[in-house]
Amino acid sequence: MQRLLEAARSLDTGTVARTVRELMEARGVIEVWTVVCVPALHEVTGDVTVEHALSQGLAHGLDLVSAPRHDDIRTNHVLLACAPREAHSLPLRALAAALFERRIGTFLLGAEVPWSALRAAVRRTVPGTAIVWSQQPGTADPASLLAIAGRFPGTRFASAGPGWEPVPAGLAHLSSIEVAVSACVPVAAGRAPDA
Repeated sequence: MQRLLEAARSLDTGTVARTVRELMEARGVIEVWTVVCVPALHEVTGDVTVEHALSQGLAHGLDLVSAPRHDDIRTNHVLLACAPREAHSLPLRALAAALFERRIGTFLLGAEVPWSALRAAVRRTVPGTAIVWSQQPGTADPASLLAIAGRFPGTRFASAGPGWEPVPAGLAHLSSIEVAVSACVPVAAGRAPDA
């Protein structure tokens, strides 16, 4: 963690990205995200410049870890999106990298996805699972998520992140990266690979 913090304090996002990639390739995405990245983010909270440098470096490092290679992906079935008005997409990038590590592809829509865009993406991609992240309670909208889930019975919808309080009745809540990966792996195992 010290290498990440030193690089972030120097605003060296390239070194943050390389360090994250090296650590994740050696120790795995889930372990490094949980034991190194999240504590590092907590360590710099309050220093906006360093926090942004660390976040940018982590995002780039996660993208390097999950850069698609056509023969590596078994299926492309998990849709990842932030709730509308939710700007914190880094946890979804970590989940995408952890799923990629298990050869499960994702459609990562990122931050502040309007409900209409989520509906359109589900219609277009027909994912086995769709996960909507909310970091802050003000960004979660259980009624809207339940309404979309009701329109697409072939897709398993789940909420993720601390913003979903209370958790929407009838939907799974993925409380950690480990739980989220476990929830996605069995769905992928039963689906045929994409051509």
